[in-house]
Amino acid sequence: MTPTDWLLDAVAATTDAVRDGLHRHRTKIDTENPTGDTQVAADDWVDERYREAFADRPEVGAYASEERQNVLDVGSGYGVTVDPLDGSTNLLSNSVTGTVVGVYDAPLPAGGRDLVAAALVLYGSYTTVTVADADAVTRHVVADGEVVDSDPVSIPDDSGIYGWSGGRAEVDPSLRDALDEVGETHKVRYSGAMVADVGQLLAHGGVLAYPSLGSQPDGVLRLQYESNPVAYIVKRAGGASSAGSGSVLDVEPTGLHQRVPTFLGTPELVERMAAVTGE
Repeated sequence: MTPTDWLLDAVAATTDAVRDGLHRHRTKIDTENPTGDTQVAADDWVDERYREAFADRPEVGAYASEERQNVLDVGSGYGVTVDPLDGSTNLLSNSVTGTVVGVYDAPLPAGGRDLVAAALVLYGSYTTVTVADADAVTRHVVADGEVVDSDPVSIPDDSGIYGWSGGRAEVDPSLRDALDEVGETHKVRYSGAMVADVGQLLAHGGVLAYPSLGSQPDGVLRLQYESNPVAYIVKRAGGASSAGSGSVLDVEPTGLHQRVPTFLGTPELVERMAAVTGE
């Protein structure tokens, strides 16, 4: 069984339980995750559902989560990283949330070039699991724990969407000007959940920016759990990524919860963003 096969099996078997329980865990709690984000009850609850899904699989040797301080050793095999509930603050408004999974063939923390598969889950009007490996990107519709439809994913080259994290005053003026120029031909999309915006990107093309901000100079996305797996999916779908001075996938990991500025989209637009943010 390939990493893509068992990854899809594990995620598909978990999505119904997650969807069914989110409404019971939607309130904020008086705790923070290892990088200081205020949690909602669902963050830890969904993390435990995915730990259960992966920890007993014979292919998995390590499990790491945005919600856990350290790597959990579960045997010998691949390292799995999970952002259990991306956009968890969206639960209060009943907006889209999702899960990001990376499968690394290296000890954690690992670089993006060590990824062998990645998945992007969206809990929207229905559940989709977009899975990538070295050969392809496929978007699966999941219902009752089973795949009911599948389609190949390829990012369109023509005009699409754009969006960025942070207030305008916090974004570097050169980058702000570049994004404003893109906005003359692209529709703005920013949902408060990275997974939802990347779903839009994969469907429509364009560019997304999670840059260095005045309040968060390292950006808002975490390399292991978000930037690497999503950059891997976008790359396999015909797009590109940048950390400002090279591909996200080439960033050397320095810690399990390291953040990194991240740009995702069609190659031409990512190159344009990198040109004004590169060091």
